[in-house]
Amino acid sequence: MQREESGTLEFKLRIDSQQKIAKTLVAFANGEGGRIAIGVRDNGSVAGCNVEEEFHMIEGAAQRFTRPEVPCTAQQERWDGKLVLVVTVPPSVVRPHEAQIEGTEHWLAFVRRGAANFKANRVLLEAMSLRSQEAVQANEFQLDLLKLLGQSPISASALARASKLPIREVEDGLAVLLHWGLIQASPVEQGWRYLPACE
Repeated sequence: MQREESGTLEFKLRIDSQQKIAKTLVAFANGEGGRIAIGVRDNGSVAGCNVEEEFHMIEGAAQRFTRPEVPCTAQQERWDGKLVLVVTVPPSVVRPHEAQIEGTEHWLAFVRRGAANFKANRVLLEAMSLRSQEAVQANEFQLDLLKLLGQSPISASALARASKLPIREVEDGLAVLLHWGLIQASPVEQGWRYLPACE
């Protein structure tokens, strides 16, 4: 197994908060899936863990703090002679999943980009919901939107201003383009930016 965090691998020394780890479960389920190696430091060095205790923390996080509940499997492995719990989260077919925000009654969807989890915005949520629909086709408006993107990352609101279209229409168009893999979404401090997908 690789020994650095990525879009599909997260290291945890231990689970201190079920609500915090629920965000990672949700982010993996909403994307390409992933694995959480518990008992491993952020730098990849192995400390080991109490497998049974960590399993109960993960199980509780999935059951209590994700909706719909994120399915996952866990298995004990020996790394560098120490016990590690490896939790596998498959990509979900019932996206989007949400996690309850710690200390609140609010639930939000998260996605994984690089080695971090980010709150999903309306465009990403809409793109996830399109996965369950039969034939989603990109129309002329959406393809025109793609031409407006250019090569620099741009926000949905800036794209709406440039196209003189309502923000909702632009967001819906971006969701279809994202669904088809024609654009990519990148998180920035102020939200999300969109640009044509790399070929």
